Amino acid sequence: MSANTKLIRLRLAYCLALLGGLSSCASVTKLPDDYAVPGPLPADYLAEFCYTPAPLVEKLSLLKEKKAYRVHEAEIHADLDGFDEDSPITFEYYEQIAETPSAVIMLMPILNGQKHVMRPFAKLFAKKGYAVIIIDNVQRKTLLDDLKNPDPAIRQVIERHRRVIDWAQSRPELDVSRLSVFGASLGGFNALYLAAIDERIDVAAIALVGGSLSHVLVNSNERRIVEAVDRVKLELGLDDAQLIEYLDAKIETDTLMVAQHVNADRIQMTLAKYDKAVPYDNQRELYAAMGQPEAITLPTGHVTAAVYLFYLRSSVLEFFSRKLAANTTSGTAITGPGHCQETSLPAANSPVNEAN
Repeated sequence: MSANTKLIRLRLAYCLALLGGLSSCASVTKLPDDYAVPGPLPADYLAEFCYTPAPLVEKLSLLKEKKAYRVHEAEIHADLDGFDEDSPITFEYYEQIAETPSAVIMLMPILNGQKHVMRPFAKLFAKKGYAVIIIDNVQRKTLLDDLKNPDPAIRQVIERHRRVIDWAQSRPELDVSRLSVFGASLGGFNALYLAAIDERIDVAAIALVGGSLSHVLVNSNERRIVEAVDRVKLELGLDDAQLIEYLDAKIETDTLMVAQHVNADRIQMTLAKYDKAVPYDNQRELYAAMGQPEAITLPTGHVTAAVYLFYLRSSVLEFFSRKLAANTTSGTAITGPGHCQETSLPAANSPVNEAN
């Protein structure tokens, strides 16, 4: 055995030992045995999210092809009424090369909309037989205005993500009855909202999410949030406590509110003990409001949670696979029967445009 081979094996052994040590530092808690599924969100509130799916115009461009799956760059037009954002919805689509429809995992990126953070998750999930969709975050240029009146922006993002589910539902190669969603940081907030509102979500994993949203925004140390909060306080002449009160009055779609009406048996939550971007106390408050779902607690801050990326993606995959294998018709959303009039979903009406 050459010295170079020995060195490579030594480094590999060290990395495996390090990963094993990291996983032993993370604490895992299970859903309480006496957990009871809560009641649905108010019917009049849920009715505000009802919509008739419009025909979808799609564009797919082939990026690369692996042995078991293909990766496409995808674009659809949302055609949402009543919103100020009409830009196309873009995402990466990992299509399984299979004869039967594939279960689907939707991935929600962080604040920067950086898909590369989610690609290690997508690659593992695709290798394990899942179709994967990584949704781009729209980088809105109206953060200051959104902070003054956050609820319309929150609802718009929810509706855009629901349109991606509409698209997936129109694809014969995808089995949306086995639909999971994972997101971290901003993506975790988006995943929670989607899991609470859309009854098509079967199982969800959220990381680094807290509530109330007003407390998270005002107390976050994330630079862009801090800058926007400081400007709003200056423009409105408010201090921290007054801004929290102002935001509480403006935010109807709050994380703590929706958390009390999700099925925690279908949720996994990841918390970071030293997080200051989404303060740990706010993460714990959301965890309690949700009914103490299965949870992983990392001994890290917000950014340093990335050290656990490979541990986390394995844990999320195991949770999804375990829950999808369970014989149940329950999903994450508790919406009540017939809260929206059933409508048929139109298929995407443009042919696939494949380009190398």
